[in-house]
Amino acid sequence: MNGPDLSLTNWLLASSPVVILVIAILWRNWGAPKAGAAAWILAAVLSYFVFGSNTDHVAIATAKGLSLSVFVLTIVWTSVYMFNLVDRLKGINVIGQTMARLTEDKLMQALLVGWGFSSFIQGITGFGVPVAVSAPLLIMLGFKPARAAAMALVGHGWAVTFGSMGSSYYTIQLVTGIEGSVIAPHMALLFAPIIILSGFLVAHIFGGFYAVRRSFFVVIIAGSAMAVSMYWLANIGAPQIASSVPAVLGMIIIGVLSKTPLSLKSADDKNIEAKKTTSPEDMSFLLAFMPYILLIGLSVISQITIIKEAVTHIRWGLDYPSFATSSGFIVPAVESYAPIRILNHPAPLIAFSVLFSAAIYLVAGRWQKGAAWQSLKLTYNQCLGTTVGVATMVMMAVVMADSGMTVLLAKGIANVSGPIFPLVSPFIGLLGSFMSGSNTNSNVMFGLLQLETANALGIGPVTISSIQSIGASVGSPMAPAKVLVGAAVVGLAGKERDIFKIVIPYILALVLLAGIEAILIIELMPNWER
Repeated sequence: MNGPDLSLTNWLLASSPVVILVIAILWRNWGAPKAGAAAWILAAVLSYFVFGSNTDHVAIATAKGLSLSVFVLTIVWTSVYMFNLVDRLKGINVIGQTMARLTEDKLMQALLVGWGFSSFIQGITGFGVPVAVSAPLLIMLGFKPARAAAMALVGHGWAVTFGSMGSSYYTIQLVTGIEGSVIAPHMALLFAPIIILSGFLVAHIFGGFYAVRRSFFVVIIAGSAMAVSMYWLANIGAPQIASSVPAVLGMIIIGVLSKTPLSLKSADDKNIEAKKTTSPEDMSFLLAFMPYILLIGLSVISQITIIKEAVTHIRWGLDYPSFATSSGFIVPAVESYAPIRILNHPAPLIAFSVLFSAAIYLVAGRWQKGAAWQSLKLTYNQCLGTTVGVATMVMMAVVMADSGMTVLLAKGIANVSGPIFPLVSPFIGLLGSFMSGSNTNSNVMFGLLQLETANALGIGPVTISSIQSIGASVGSPMAPAKVLVGAAVVGLAGKERDIFKIVIPYILALVLLAGIEAILIIELMPNWER
């Protein structure tokens, strides 16, 4: 035997933890912690009673899930803390105001803030923060609330996988076991058309096809530069800044091109309302941006070969033994599972950047008493639910994987979908991020399933794994949790439907593009991965 037998009953039982997760979140309106816990418990029970695991096997798989959670959650906590600290010290307002002052053209402002700035914020922190910051800024600039939220949501989707200092990317890499040097550049190439389309969609939300035509050359030039820089950073081993740096580059290009004939001035658009911007805080942009400058600099320095090799053995990770279930499913041993390395993991780099920045703010007289503690309390409140949700969903996913349930699901999907699976693949990613609000969670839940399905069908495993994360990335802004944040910050609490109506078709267009890319590559370029 090589795992559980594929039967309709077994397939339905194996899928039930995911089904329960979907029902709990979407129909029962459970939060991620409660829904994740229920799904994990069900997965553990099925693993033990149906799929041949014993108590030791379930315990090992659960512990591995916690280890993987620590890898991801340390990034979440440190990145959110950095953002909160900079915001507490009035730096975020200065950054946003400076970006807005680059151009008075409303269409260019929409692209600058909705596409560029929101993506930069996603690159650094993510987890709902882009819309929470960018949407109010757009309203301050005169945009209507629902469209402001929609532009911030749709505009940053491309930046999610490599965003949050690469947490979702690292997750898909770890879950699938594909080397980062292989999947990162592959994924970056697939993101290229999606980056450009995201810009056009933000323009369309602003002013329809007229705005798309007026911004055509700006979006093409800025989007191409963003795509090229993403590929370069992914190729040199710096995926943790492969969203933030391209976003900054895009903002600069938009700001410059907005003052050229490539961007013609137009009358006020019907989708905006005139408002005056507030004066920025008495702080220089350089000082406000300093934590992120340091983070980008440290990330680049950490990739220098001599430095990387000198600290490569400074890491934390647990070893886990091999085992075989009674159904014959073999789980190999692993050493230093999901290791946290001192200079090759985003969390330590973020921590160093925070400490250095705090010293600079103190010397510059910009430090505020209690800022560190207040930022920590806010981070705790923001991340506690996410922590429990990520941990339980990761544990569910690893228990399913280590009992053969994920492989069983993959075999069933392969038998049913066949040649159209590449088109279906990104929508599976979308489903995961929609129900969990997280690209990371989607990769954990479905990453291995997608890989196993690709292997079963004999089609590009790297392409399908990449498309899983891309679908989850561009689909995550449609998650109810993110839309709720958007509605709350723009004053539309209770009217989330207004935002959903705008966002859904644009998100589905991006996911469909990812599926078309996968089909074309697999059908026309079968040797691309070799």
